[in-house]
Amino acid sequence: MNYFEIGHEFGVINRRTQAYVTLACKPWHISYSEHVMLLTLYSHDGCTQIELGKLLTADKALVARNVKLLEEKKLIYRRQDCEDLRFKYIHLTQKAWDMQREMENIVKRWVTYLLQGVDKKKLEDALETMSSVAKHASEVHIEELVLQGKEISHDTQ
Repeated sequence: MNYFEIGHEFGVINRRTQAYVTLACKPWHISYSEHVMLLTLYSHDGCTQIELGKLLTADKALVARNVKLLEEKKLIYRRQDCEDLRFKYIHLTQKAWDMQREMENIVKRWVTYLLQGVDKKKLEDALETMSSVAKHASEVHIEELVLQGKEISHDTQ
């Protein structure tokens, strides 16, 4: 297995996706991270900041920074829990809801472009594999893996 090639391919897809989304979101002055957060909030409106971080598999600092930016852009607002003041619920504003179709179409256009000409069966297999890889990536304790510092062998069947 060529680990460098696999890493390279993931990197190309990631970097080009970020470049596309960043350019497509320019009219709204929304960054890639903010776009991802909005897409998540469209299906999880009213979640807490902690829940949002888990959904995005993102660290607290990134979530806090983007929540602040989206709040400044009047796309979200926070509502504090009356019983437990530590919890703040994040809600989309009407302005954000009005943008939903356009934000979702950005992803649809990109994915449609990337998948043109791909065989349906191969695509299903690839998506199943990607889902498994994404699950592993979201569950890994990165610090522990780095500290192990040893070569990892994988069953690739």
